[in-house]
Amino acid sequence: MMDTIQLHDICKTFDQHPVFINWNHNFATGMVHVLKGPSGCGKTTLLRIIAGFIEPTEGHVIMDGEDIARIPAYKRDVNTVFQHYALFPHLDVYDNIAFGLKIKKQPKDIIDQKVRRMISLVGLEGFEHRDVTMMSGGQQQRVAIARALVNEPKVLLLDESLSALDKNLRKEMQLELKEIQREVGITFIFVTHDQ
Repeated sequence: MMDTIQLHDICKTFDQHPVFINWNHNFATGMVHVLKGPSGCGKTTLLRIIAGFIEPTEGHVIMDGEDIARIPAYKRDVNTVFQHYALFPHLDVYDNIAFGLKIKKQPKDIIDQKVRRMISLVGLEGFEHRDVTMMSGGQQQRVAIARALVNEPKVLLLDESLSALDKNLRKEMQLELKEIQREVGITFIFVTHDQ
C-alpha cells in the first residue's frame, strides 16, 4: 500500500523549545489515522505542519514523491476541519460547502453537482438554505466536513473536530466519519486527546 504523506526527520521548535525532534511517520493512503495524546503534546502542531500553516524547523513532508514542507497551504492537496469548524456565518449550508469551488472558479453546474453530492453524503438533504448559526454542533460539523471534502483533497485533517460534541453525538459522528471515509476513500488524519 502506498503512503499519502511521509514525514522524515521532522523537527519543530518554538522559542528554542523543541516540540518534535527527528519525528518520522508514514500515513498509508485511504486509511483513517489517529494521533492521540494529552493536550500540549504537539498533535495540532503536526497537523499544521502537514497542512502548511507552519513550516517545520527541519525535515521533510513528502506527498506524491515531492517535498511540500515549504509549499504554502493553498497549494497543497490537503483540507482541514478545525475544532470550531470555521464556518462562514453569513453563508447558508449550500454556499459554505460551495465556497472553495467558487474560489477555484468551477462551472456552476459542476459546483451544484458536487455540493449536492456532499450534502447527500453527510445527510443534510433539505438543509441546503439553512442558516449555519441556527444548526446543532453535529450539523455544523457535517457542513465543515462537506466543505473540506467537496474539493476532493488527498488528505483530510481533523483537528479535535469532535471535542465540542457531547459523548453520544461524538460516538455517532465517529461512526459517520468512518462511513464517509470509506465512501470517498481518501486519507483521514484525526487528532484527539479523547480516549
